[in-house]
Amino acid sequence: MTRLDHTSQSSRFLLIGFIFACLYALTKIHTPSGISNAVGAPMVLLGLYSIYRYGKGLSVKIPMLLLLVSIIIPLISWYFAHDSYPELTDDSPRLGKMARIFLFIPLAWWLKDSPKKVFIFLGLASLPILFSPWISGGSWQEIAIGWSGSKRIDFGLRNHPEHASLFFGFVLVGLVCFAPRIFRYSKYLFALLVPAIMFCAFTIIATQTRASWVALIGAISICLLYFICTGLKKEYLQPRYLLVFTLVLLTSCLVVFKSMGHIVEKRSGAESGVIEHILSGDIENVPYTSIGIRIHMWRASFAKIEERPLTGWGNNGQSIAIDQTAWMPDHIKHDFGHIHNIYIALLTNYGLFGLIFYLVWVGWLLTKVLKAVSKNLLNRDIGYFSIATISFWSVTSIFESYLFFWTGVLCLQITFAAILALIWQAEIKEKQQQDNQTPQ
Repeated sequence: MTRLDHTSQSSRFLLIGFIFACLYALTKIHTPSGISNAVGAPMVLLGLYSIYRYGKGLSVKIPMLLLLVSIIIPLISWYFAHDSYPELTDDSPRLGKMARIFLFIPLAWWLKDSPKKVFIFLGLASLPILFSPWISGGSWQEIAIGWSGSKRIDFGLRNHPEHASLFFGFVLVGLVCFAPRIFRYSKYLFALLVPAIMFCAFTIIATQTRASWVALIGAISICLLYFICTGLKKEYLQPRYLLVFTLVLLTSCLVVFKSMGHIVEKRSGAESGVIEHILSGDIENVPYTSIGIRIHMWRASFAKIEERPLTGWGNNGQSIAIDQTAWMPDHIKHDFGHIHNIYIALLTNYGLFGLIFYLVWVGWLLTKVLKAVSKNLLNRDIGYFSIATISFWSVTSIFESYLFFWTGVLCLQITFAAILALIWQAEIKEKQQQDNQTPQ
Protein backbone atom coordinates (compact mmCIF):
# COMPACT_ATOMS: atom_id res chain seq x y z
CA MET A 1 0.00 0.00 0.00
CA THR A 2 1.45 3.34 -1.08
CA ARG A 3 1.84 5.87 1.72
CA LEU A 4 0.39 9.33 1.09
CA ASP A 5 0.73 12.68 2.80
CA HIS A 6 -1.91 14.09 5.13
CA THR A 7 -3.51 16.28 2.45
CA SER A 8 -4.72 13.18 0.61
CA GLN A 9 -7.09 12.15 3.39
CA SER A 10 -10.77 12.92 2.91
CA SER A 11 -12.02 15.94 4.86
CA ARG A 12 -15.20 14.00 5.68
CA PHE A 13 -13.12 11.17 7.12
CA LEU A 14 -11.12 13.68 9.19
CA LEU A 15 -14.34 15.20 10.52
CA ILE A 16 -15.63 11.78 11.58
CA GLY A 17 -12.37 11.06 13.39
CA PHE A 18 -12.44 14.46 15.09
CA ILE A 19 -16.00 13.85 16.31
CA PHE A 20 -14.96 10.48 17.75
CA ALA A 21 -11.98 12.15 19.50
CA CYS A 22 -14.23 14.80 21.05
CA LEU A 23 -16.78 12.21 22.14
CA TYR A 24 -14.01 10.21 23.79
CA ALA A 25 -12.91 13.28 25.76
CA LEU A 26 -16.50 14.02 26.77
CA THR A 27 -17.52 10.51 27.81
CA LYS A 28 -14.45 9.04 29.48
CA ILE A 29 -14.97 10.42 32.98
CA HIS A 30 -18.69 10.20 33.75
CA THR A 31 -20.16 7.52 31.48
CA PRO A 32 -19.89 3.72 31.81
CA SER A 33 -16.66 2.35 30.39
CA GLY A 34 -18.58 0.55 27.66
CA ILE A 35 -19.65 3.86 26.13
CA SER A 36 -16.20 5.47 26.13
CA ASN A 37 -14.68 2.23 24.83
CA ALA A 38 -17.25 2.08 22.03
CA VAL A 39 -16.28 5.61 21.05
CA GLY A 40 -12.55 5.10 21.60
CA ALA A 41 -12.15 1.87 19.64
CA PRO A 42 -13.00 3.25 16.17
CA MET A 43 -11.14 6.46 16.97
CA VAL A 44 -7.97 4.48 17.72
CA LEU A 45 -8.25 1.94 14.90
CA LEU A 46 -9.07 4.52 12.24
CA GLY A 47 -6.39 6.80 13.65
CA LEU A 48 -3.66 4.18 13.48
CA TYR A 49 -4.70 3.26 9.95
CA SER A 50 -4.64 6.93 8.94
CA ILE A 51 -1.21 7.47 10.45
CA TYR A 52 0.17 4.59 8.39
CA ARG A 53 -1.69 5.50 5.19
CA TYR A 54 -1.44 9.30 5.28
CA GLY A 55 1.43 10.03 7.66
CA LYS A 56 4.11 10.53 5.03
CA GLY A 57 6.16 13.64 5.74
CA LEU A 58 5.24 13.89 9.42
CA SER A 59 7.27 12.64 12.38
CA VAL A 60 5.11 9.58 13.01
CA LYS A 61 7.88 7.00 13.22
CA ILE A 62 9.16 7.95 16.66
CA PRO A 63 5.70 8.03 18.32
CA MET A 64 4.83 4.67 16.78
CA LEU A 65 8.17 3.24 17.87
CA LEU A 66 7.49 4.49 21.40
CA LEU A 67 4.10 2.76 21.30
CA LEU A 68 5.82 -0.49 20.35
CA VAL A 69 8.38 -0.14 23.14
CA SER A 70 5.56 0.53 25.63
CA ILE A 71 4.36 -3.01 24.87
CA ILE A 72 7.78 -4.65 24.81
CA ILE A 73 9.03 -3.34 28.18
CA PRO A 74 6.14 -4.79 30.27
CA LEU A 75 6.52 -8.05 28.34
CA ILE A 76 10.23 -8.28 29.19
CA SER A 77 9.60 -7.34 32.83
CA TRP A 78 6.87 -9.94 33.18
CA TYR A 79 8.94 -12.67 31.50
CA PHE A 80 11.97 -12.36 33.77
CA ALA A 81 9.91 -11.80 36.93
CA HIS A 82 7.66 -14.76 36.13
CA ASP A 83 10.67 -16.93 35.39
CA SER A 84 12.15 -16.21 38.83
CA TYR A 85 9.02 -15.73 40.96
CA PRO A 86 6.01 -17.34 39.25
CA GLU A 87 4.04 -17.33 42.49
CA LEU A 88 4.19 -13.51 42.68
CA THR A 89 3.40 -12.64 39.08
CA ASP A 90 0.44 -13.05 36.74
CA ASP A 91 0.17 -16.20 34.66
CA SER A 92 0.18 -14.09 31.50
CA PRO A 93 1.48 -10.59 30.74
CA ARG A 94 -0.81 -7.58 30.80
CA LEU A 95 0.59 -5.41 28.04
CA GLY A 96 -1.88 -2.54 28.07
CA LYS A 97 -0.83 -0.86 31.31
CA MET A 98 1.66 1.47 29.63
CA ALA A 99 0.44 1.21 26.05
CA ARG A 100 -2.96 2.71 26.90
CA ILE A 101 -1.29 6.06 27.48
CA PHE A 102 -0.26 6.10 23.83
CA LEU A 103 -3.83 6.47 22.70
CA PHE A 104 -2.73 10.10 22.51
CA ILE A 105 -1.10 9.28 19.14
CA PRO A 106 -4.31 8.50 17.19
CA LEU A 107 -6.07 11.24 19.16
CA ALA A 108 -3.45 13.72 17.96
CA TRP A 109 -3.97 12.66 14.36
CA TRP A 110 -7.58 13.86 14.38
CA LEU A 111 -6.55 17.23 15.89
CA LYS A 112 -3.56 18.05 13.73
CA ASP A 113 -5.30 19.93 10.91
CA SER A 114 -5.85 23.21 12.74
CA PRO A 115 -5.21 24.84 16.12
CA LYS A 116 -8.96 25.39 16.39
CA LYS A 117 -9.52 21.63 16.60
CA VAL A 118 -6.96 21.35 19.39
CA PHE A 119 -8.60 24.04 21.50
CA ILE A 120 -12.12 22.73 20.89
CA PHE A 121 -10.88 19.32 22.02
CA LEU A 122 -9.22 20.73 25.15
CA GLY A 123 -12.30 22.79 25.96
CA LEU A 124 -14.62 19.81 25.63
CA ALA A 125 -12.28 17.66 27.73
CA SER A 126 -12.46 20.31 30.48
CA LEU A 127 -16.26 20.45 30.64
CA PRO A 128 -16.84 17.07 32.38
CA ILE A 129 -14.34 18.16 35.03
CA LEU A 130 -15.75 21.65 35.57
CA PHE A 131 -19.30 20.30 35.82
CA SER A 132 -18.39 17.26 37.92
CA PRO A 133 -19.97 18.69 41.12
CA TRP A 134 -23.37 18.49 39.44
CA ILE A 135 -22.73 15.28 37.48
CA SER A 136 -21.02 12.94 39.95
CA GLY A 137 -20.50 15.07 43.04
CA GLY A 138 -22.65 16.49 45.82
CA SER A 139 -23.54 19.71 43.99
CA TRP A 140 -23.67 22.91 46.05
CA GLN A 141 -23.68 21.00 49.32
CA GLU A 142 -20.25 19.50 48.60
CA ILE A 143 -18.99 22.88 47.43
CA ALA A 144 -20.10 24.37 50.76
CA ILE A 145 -18.29 21.60 52.65
CA GLY A 146 -15.14 22.33 50.67
CA TRP A 147 -15.47 26.04 51.37
CA SER A 148 -15.69 25.45 55.12
CA GLY A 149 -12.68 23.13 55.08
CA SER A 150 -14.40 20.68 57.42
CA LYS A 151 -13.85 17.79 55.04
CA ARG A 152 -11.88 17.01 51.88
CA ILE A 153 -13.99 16.93 48.73
CA ASP A 154 -13.64 15.01 45.46
CA PHE A 155 -16.84 15.63 43.42
CA GLY A 156 -17.04 11.89 42.78
CA LEU A 157 -13.89 11.93 40.63
CA ARG A 158 -12.71 8.42 41.48
CA ASN A 159 -14.07 9.30 44.94
CA HIS A 160 -10.65 10.49 45.99
CA PRO A 161 -9.49 14.10 46.57
CA GLU A 162 -6.04 13.53 45.05
CA HIS A 163 -7.56 12.58 41.70
CA ALA A 164 -9.99 15.50 41.75
CA SER A 165 -7.10 17.89 42.38
CA LEU A 166 -5.16 16.33 39.50
CA PHE A 167 -8.01 16.95 37.06
CA PHE A 168 -8.66 20.49 38.23
CA GLY A 169 -4.94 21.23 38.29
CA PHE A 170 -4.61 20.39 34.60
CA VAL A 171 -7.66 22.51 33.75
CA LEU A 172 -6.35 25.42 35.82
CA VAL A 173 -2.97 25.32 34.09
CA GLY A 174 -4.61 25.30 30.67
CA LEU A 175 -6.95 28.19 31.48
CA VAL A 176 -4.15 30.33 32.86
CA CYS A 177 -1.74 29.62 29.99
CA PHE A 178 -4.35 30.37 27.33
CA ALA A 179 -6.00 33.34 29.08
CA PRO A 180 -4.44 35.94 26.72
CA ARG A 181 -5.42 33.84 23.68
CA ILE A 182 -9.01 33.57 24.94
CA PHE A 183 -9.07 37.33 25.58
CA ARG A 184 -8.02 38.00 21.99
CA TYR A 185 -10.53 35.50 20.62
CA SER A 186 -13.66 36.54 22.52
CA LYS A 187 -14.31 38.98 25.35
CA TYR A 188 -17.53 37.10 26.18
CA LEU A 189 -15.68 33.81 26.50
CA PHE A 190 -13.05 35.56 28.59
CA ALA A 191 -15.80 36.65 30.99
CA LEU A 192 -16.42 32.95 31.70
CA LEU A 193 -12.71 32.31 32.15
CA VAL A 194 -12.38 34.25 35.40
CA PRO A 195 -14.97 32.27 37.41
CA ALA A 196 -13.63 29.04 35.87
CA ILE A 197 -10.11 29.83 37.09
CA MET A 198 -11.43 30.75 40.52
CA PHE A 199 -13.46 27.53 40.73
CA CYS A 200 -10.43 25.43 39.78
CA ALA A 201 -8.30 27.19 42.39
CA PHE A 202 -11.06 26.72 44.98
CA THR A 203 -11.31 22.99 44.23
CA ILE A 204 -7.57 22.42 44.44
CA ILE A 205 -7.55 24.05 47.87
CA ALA A 206 -10.76 22.32 48.99
CA THR A 207 -9.41 18.88 48.11
CA GLN A 208 -6.61 19.69 50.58
CA THR A 209 -4.07 17.93 48.37
CA ARG A 210 -0.68 19.35 49.29
CA ALA A 211 1.03 17.64 46.35
CA SER A 212 -1.02 19.72 43.91
CA TRP A 213 -0.18 22.92 45.76
CA VAL A 214 3.52 22.14 45.54
CA ALA A 215 3.13 21.10 41.90
CA LEU A 216 1.49 24.40 40.97
CA ILE A 217 4.29 26.32 42.64
CA GLY A 218 6.79 24.20 40.72
CA ALA A 219 4.97 24.76 37.42
CA ILE A 220 4.89 28.53 37.94
CA SER A 221 8.57 28.60 38.88
CA ILE A 222 9.66 26.63 35.81
CA CYS A 223 7.49 28.78 33.53
CA LEU A 224 9.08 31.91 34.99
CA LEU A 225 12.52 30.43 34.35
CA TYR A 226 11.51 29.63 30.77
CA PHE A 227 10.25 33.20 30.35
CA ILE A 228 13.48 34.66 31.73
CA CYS A 229 15.62 32.47 29.50
CA THR A 230 13.69 32.91 26.26
CA GLY A 231 10.99 35.53 26.58
CA LEU A 232 12.70 38.77 27.54
CA LYS A 233 13.18 39.85 23.95
CA LYS A 234 11.11 42.83 22.93
CA GLU A 235 9.28 41.07 20.13
CA TYR A 236 7.80 38.55 22.52
CA LEU A 237 6.44 41.02 25.05
CA GLN A 238 2.84 42.13 24.53
CA PRO A 239 2.10 44.43 27.50
CA ARG A 240 -1.66 44.47 26.95
CA TYR A 241 -2.09 40.72 27.11
CA LEU A 242 0.55 40.32 29.79
CA LEU A 243 -1.35 42.80 31.95
CA VAL A 244 -4.64 40.96 31.41
CA PHE A 245 -2.99 37.65 32.25
CA THR A 246 -1.42 39.03 35.44
CA LEU A 247 -4.60 40.73 36.64
CA VAL A 248 -6.75 37.65 36.08
CA LEU A 249 -4.29 35.36 37.83
CA LEU A 250 -3.64 37.62 40.81
CA THR A 251 -7.28 38.56 41.32
CA SER A 252 -8.43 34.96 41.20
CA CYS A 253 -5.71 33.76 43.55
CA LEU A 254 -6.23 36.59 46.05
CA VAL A 255 -10.00 36.13 46.24
CA VAL A 256 -9.75 32.38 46.72
CA PHE A 257 -6.84 32.49 49.16
CA LYS A 258 -8.40 35.25 51.26
CA SER A 259 -11.48 33.09 51.69
CA MET A 260 -9.71 29.75 52.15
CA GLY A 261 -6.24 30.59 53.40
CA HIS A 262 -6.95 28.97 56.75
CA ILE A 263 -7.33 25.60 55.02
CA VAL A 264 -3.91 25.93 53.40
CA GLU A 265 -2.27 26.94 56.68
CA LYS A 266 -3.85 24.09 58.64
CA ARG A 267 -3.12 21.43 56.04
CA SER A 268 0.45 22.63 55.44
CA GLY A 269 1.40 22.30 59.09
CA ALA A 270 -0.42 19.03 59.75
CA GLU A 271 2.64 16.80 59.42
CA SER A 272 5.39 18.89 60.95
CA GLY A 273 6.28 16.01 63.29
CA VAL A 274 6.87 13.68 60.35
CA ILE A 275 9.09 16.26 58.69
CA GLU A 276 11.16 16.51 61.89
CA HIS A 277 11.71 12.73 61.89
CA ILE A 278 12.81 12.82 58.25
CA LEU A 279 15.18 15.75 58.72
CA SER A 280 16.76 14.08 61.75
CA GLY A 281 17.35 10.90 59.74
CA ASP A 282 15.07 8.80 61.94
CA ILE A 283 13.29 7.25 58.96
CA GLU A 284 12.40 3.92 60.56
CA ASN A 285 10.37 5.61 63.30
CA VAL A 286 8.41 7.93 61.03
CA PRO A 287 4.73 7.60 62.06
CA TYR A 288 2.26 6.17 59.54
CA THR A 289 0.57 9.42 58.60
CA SER A 290 -0.18 10.51 55.03
CA ILE A 291 3.44 11.46 54.36
CA GLY A 292 4.80 8.75 56.65
CA ILE A 293 3.02 5.99 54.74
CA ARG A 294 4.63 7.22 51.54
CA ILE A 295 8.08 7.26 53.11
CA HIS A 296 7.75 3.67 54.33
CA MET A 297 6.38 2.48 50.99
CA TRP A 298 9.32 4.06 49.19
CA ARG A 299 11.70 2.31 51.60
CA ALA A 300 10.05 -1.02 50.83
CA SER A 301 10.19 -0.36 47.09
CA PHE A 302 13.87 0.52 47.06
CA ALA A 303 14.62 -2.82 48.71
CA LYS A 304 12.81 -4.60 45.89
CA ILE A 305 14.41 -2.40 43.24
CA GLU A 306 17.84 -3.48 44.48
CA GLU A 307 16.87 -7.11 43.82
CA ARG A 308 15.76 -6.50 40.20
CA PRO A 309 17.15 -3.10 39.12
CA LEU A 310 17.00 -3.51 35.32
CA THR A 311 13.68 -5.17 34.51
CA GLY A 312 11.70 -4.86 37.73
CA TRP A 313 8.91 -7.09 38.99
CA GLY A 314 6.29 -6.63 36.28
CA ASN A 315 2.88 -4.99 36.56
CA ASN A 316 2.42 -6.22 40.15
CA GLY A 317 5.68 -4.69 41.35
CA GLN A 318 4.10 -2.08 43.59
CA SER A 319 1.87 -4.53 45.44
CA ILE A 320 4.75 -7.01 45.68
CA ALA A 321 6.93 -4.35 47.33
CA ILE A 322 4.24 -3.68 49.92
CA ASP A 323 3.01 -7.23 50.57
CA GLN A 324 6.44 -8.90 50.65
CA THR A 325 7.92 -6.47 53.19
CA ALA A 326 7.88 -8.14 56.60
CA TRP A 327 7.95 -4.96 58.68
CA MET A 328 5.04 -3.31 56.82
CA PRO A 329 1.93 -3.18 59.06
CA ASP A 330 -0.96 -5.40 58.00
CA HIS A 331 -3.43 -2.52 57.70
CA ILE A 332 -1.13 -0.84 55.17
CA LYS A 333 -0.87 -4.06 53.17
CA HIS A 334 -4.65 -4.33 53.20
CA ASP A 335 -5.41 -0.73 52.26
CA PHE A 336 -2.75 0.05 49.66
CA GLY A 337 -1.57 -1.57 46.44
CA HIS A 338 0.48 1.31 45.04
CA ILE A 339 3.44 3.26 46.39
CA HIS A 340 2.46 6.89 45.69
CA ASN A 341 5.32 7.82 43.35
CA ILE A 342 5.41 7.10 39.62
CA TYR A 343 9.20 7.22 39.34
CA ILE A 344 9.77 4.67 42.09
CA ALA A 345 6.78 2.71 40.77
CA LEU A 346 8.32 2.57 37.28
CA LEU A 347 11.58 1.30 38.76
CA THR A 348 9.70 -1.26 40.84
CA ASN A 349 7.50 -2.49 38.00
CA TYR A 350 9.75 -2.18 34.96
CA GLY A 351 13.21 -1.44 36.32
CA LEU A 352 15.66 1.08 34.94
CA PHE A 353 14.47 0.30 31.40
CA GLY A 354 10.97 1.47 32.29
CA LEU A 355 12.07 4.72 33.92
CA ILE A 356 14.43 5.61 31.06
CA PHE A 357 11.69 4.89 28.53
CA TYR A 358 9.28 7.20 30.38
CA LEU A 359 11.82 10.02 30.50
CA VAL A 360 12.64 9.56 26.80
CA TRP A 361 9.10 9.85 25.48
CA VAL A 362 8.11 12.75 27.73
CA GLY A 363 11.41 14.47 26.93
CA TRP A 364 10.91 13.91 23.19
CA LEU A 365 7.50 15.58 23.24
CA LEU A 366 8.69 18.54 25.29
CA THR A 367 11.81 19.05 23.19
CA LYS A 368 9.89 18.91 19.91
CA VAL A 369 7.22 21.39 20.96
CA LEU A 370 9.70 23.87 22.46
CA LYS A 371 11.81 23.67 19.32
CA ALA A 372 8.74 24.53 17.24
CA VAL A 373 8.01 27.48 19.54
CA SER A 374 11.60 28.72 19.22
CA LYS A 375 11.22 28.67 15.41
CA ASN A 376 8.02 30.75 15.70
CA LEU A 377 6.05 27.88 14.18
CA LEU A 378 3.87 27.79 17.30
CA ASN A 379 2.73 30.61 19.55
CA ARG A 380 4.55 31.17 22.79
CA ASP A 381 1.59 30.21 24.97
CA ILE A 382 1.91 26.68 23.60
CA GLY A 383 5.39 26.55 25.11
CA TYR A 384 4.11 27.73 28.49
CA PHE A 385 1.24 25.24 28.37
CA SER A 386 3.57 22.35 27.55
CA ILE A 387 6.08 23.25 30.24
CA ALA A 388 3.44 24.00 32.87
CA THR A 389 1.40 20.83 32.35
CA ILE A 390 4.43 18.55 32.27
CA SER A 391 5.92 20.32 35.31
CA PHE A 392 2.65 20.07 37.23
CA TRP A 393 2.35 16.39 36.34
CA SER A 394 5.99 15.64 37.14
CA VAL A 395 5.88 17.22 40.60
CA THR A 396 2.51 15.89 41.72
CA SER A 397 3.52 12.41 40.54
CA ILE A 398 6.25 12.39 43.17
CA PHE A 399 3.49 11.85 45.73
CA GLU A 400 0.99 9.66 43.88
CA SER A 401 1.13 6.82 41.32
CA TYR A 402 -1.16 8.60 38.87
CA LEU A 403 0.46 6.92 35.87
CA PHE A 404 -1.12 3.63 36.95
CA PHE A 405 -4.66 4.97 37.40
CA TRP A 406 -7.11 5.77 34.61
CA THR A 407 -7.32 9.34 35.88
CA GLY A 408 -3.64 10.02 35.28
CA VAL A 409 -3.70 8.11 32.00
CA LEU A 410 -6.58 10.26 30.74
CA CYS A 411 -4.79 13.48 31.70
CA LEU A 412 -1.75 12.38 29.70
CA GLN A 413 -3.85 11.21 26.76
CA ILE A 414 -5.62 14.57 26.48
CA THR A 415 -2.58 16.77 27.13
CA PHE A 416 -0.09 14.84 25.02
CA ALA A 417 -2.60 14.50 22.17
CA ALA A 418 -2.83 18.29 22.07
CA ILE A 419 0.95 18.71 22.22
CA LEU A 420 1.65 16.11 19.53
CA ALA A 421 -1.06 17.56 17.27
CA LEU A 422 0.55 20.98 17.62
CA ILE A 423 3.96 19.48 16.82
CA TRP A 424 2.54 18.01 13.61
CA GLN A 425 0.89 21.34 12.81
CA ALA A 426 4.27 23.03 13.17
CA GLU A 427 5.83 20.51 10.80
CA ILE A 428 3.08 21.10 8.24
CA LYS A 429 3.55 24.86 8.54
CA GLU A 430 7.32 24.58 8.18
CA LYS A 431 6.97 22.44 5.06
CA GLN A 432 4.55 24.95 3.54
CA GLN A 433 7.01 27.77 4.22
CA GLN A 434 9.81 25.81 2.58
CA ASP A 435 7.63 25.06 -0.46
CA ASN A 436 6.74 28.74 -0.81
CA GLN A 437 10.42 29.69 -0.75
CA THR A 438 11.34 27.14 -3.40
CA PRO A 439 11.84 28.83 -6.83
CA GLN A 440 9.23 27.75 -9.37
